[in-house]
Amino acid sequence: MSGSSLDGLDLAFCEFTEDNGGWNYRIVAAETLPYPEEWKMLLQESFYADGKKLTENDVAYGKYLGNQADNFLKKHQLRPDVIALHGHTVFHQPEKGFSLQLGSGQAVAIATGIETVSDFRSKDILLGGQGAPLVPIGDSLLFAEYDYCLNIGGIANISFEEDGRRRAFDICAANQLLNYLSRQMGKTYDKNGETASLGKLDKILFDRLNSAEFCRQHYPKSLSNEQVKSIFLPMLDESDATLEDKLYTSVKHIAFQTARATDASTEKKIIITGGGARNGFLTEAIHKECPQTVYIPDEKIVDFKEALIFAFMGVLRKMERINCEASATGAKRDSSGGIVYLP
Repeated sequence: MSGSSLDGLDLAFCEFTEDNGGWNYRIVAAETLPYPEEWKMLLQESFYADGKKLTENDVAYGKYLGNQADNFLKKHQLRPDVIALHGHTVFHQPEKGFSLQLGSGQAVAIATGIETVSDFRSKDILLGGQGAPLVPIGDSLLFAEYDYCLNIGGIANISFEEDGRRRAFDICAANQLLNYLSRQMGKTYDKNGETASLGKLDKILFDRLNSAEFCRQHYPKSLSNEQVKSIFLPMLDESDATLEDKLYTSVKHIAFQTARATDASTEKKIIITGGGARNGFLTEAIHKECPQTVYIPDEKIVDFKEALIFAFMGVLRKMERINCEASATGAKRDSSGGIVYLP
């Protein structure tokens, strides 16, 4: 996995067992490898690359991923049945019928000698879905004890049961906003929300963020990196507020949109994962806005839940079972997505 925040490459070796129709999981080993500066630049610049350069980057990044996976497996003396590769999202435009995750699955399969599944989003999009969020299948089968599964990465997304079906959607831009502002202070991120906690609410910016067309749309919906850059980051740039106030207001925006995505029941439980779960000021803001009980799981789940679920999706694809639910993405039907590459 590689998220939009570009904080590193997530590698997780996961085991799954099926028992009487239910699933159990175990994360055996997991690491986040920070990107060298040249790979950060390659991934960032791929959005602006021409077709030839983009193809070149896809193969080069696939080889890099394959080598990192091979080193990880040798280090831990592990051998998986299948590798599930999400890759790094460059384009996500379901309204135009496509999404592109950089990283050649064939290159990974050859570098590791292991069957590899990648391109999990395209099939759902071609079936009329958003191709996102995809984690609800794992939320439903692996984390059913929670009423809401909230993941706060570069973009925040949520999933829950409604009328016997799994619903899911992207809520709003999250760490992409906070990290963008932090970089203006010479930091890669706002540790524990320390700088945000010094600010105050800027009502004008708060209202602008919440009134964006995406925030007013009903689900199913997904938010692309392109939309964050073209819609939400300019709102931050155009504001006259201090950086502290912009950070504070962005945190309150994320918490407000999370509350809008949930109901008012005090009996329900929310699990929070992703990098945002490590931001104490942000999780406290969500706790204040949402009446449900908020749970922060152990660090392995916080950091690697998405990698765990994409591994699970790879298992389901290998078993030719449904791994993408139409109720979550808005597609015409459920599907088993992902292209299988043999070494």
